[in-house]
Amino acid sequence: MAVTELALLRLRSDSSSTTNEALTQVQAAQAAYSGYPVTFLQQIEDPSLLYLLGGWESVAKHNEWIASETNQKFLEQLKDDVEVEWMFHYNVNIFRRAEQKDGVRSSSCPKCTRVRETHETFSCGRGWKVDKRVDEDEEFILFSGWNTVEDHFGFAKTESFKEFGKIRELLTGSEVKHMKVEKMK
Repeated sequence: MAVTELALLRLRSDSSSTTNEALTQVQAAQAAYSGYPVTFLQQIEDPSLLYLLGGWESVAKHNEWIASETNQKFLEQLKDDVEVEWMFHYNVNIFRRAEQKDGVRSSSCPKCTRVRETHETFSCGRGWKVDKRVDEDEEFILFSGWNTVEDHFGFAKTESFKEFGKIRELLTGSEVKHMKVEKMK
């Protein structure tokens, strides 16, 4: 089963050109190994946080990469500059594009469709955490792109949000973070 890796990386100091170069190399090497794109997203609320988003054929294939000599060299090279805070796998395919019919994006997620009815957004992705511990609750993740943070906050003021917001009845907690694609230099 294909999975999406989501890892939270903390930059320990201002990102140097050496750190950025190493992260660019990690990005290329992991993408070549996995056959999926690798994207870095910088958190807007705390720019010292980078999310690594990548795809894998399976969790086992990702574990092979983690143990590989290439990855271990990168970890050693970056150990003073970057800390891996956590890493999880989700059964969400954020690498596919929303289908378009007559210029309108379609989605099998009715809540995502409702969001798109009132705001210009990018494709939605959603899924469940794969590698949870037995004592953990189920964890659901929703990716939804916006042109701006203000657009996201504006959606919360619409009638459509009342319908979309019903999802909160099913939650024991939630966390919302805004990110932008970070091009490593």
